Amino acid sequence: MIAIREYATVKDHQLHLNLPKDFNFEEVEVIVMPRSVVLHDAKTASLTDVGKIGFHSRSFVADDEDYSQW
Repeated sequence: MIAIREYATVKDHQLHLNLPKDFNFEEVEVIVMPRSVVLHDAKTASLTDVGKIGFHSRSFVADDEDYSQW
């Protein structure tokens, strides 16, 4: 999944979003929330961690857990 998180200023009940040049998709999903709600949301900390998730398995910390017993 590719995601872009951006804070935008509403002017005359409109938003203007600039997408990166390599964002080559014809359709997108847009979710709009007041910023004050996002800042006080309990999940905000976990949302900021999303950008730290790697795209390659080598970026993940080694996990010694034996999941075969689950």
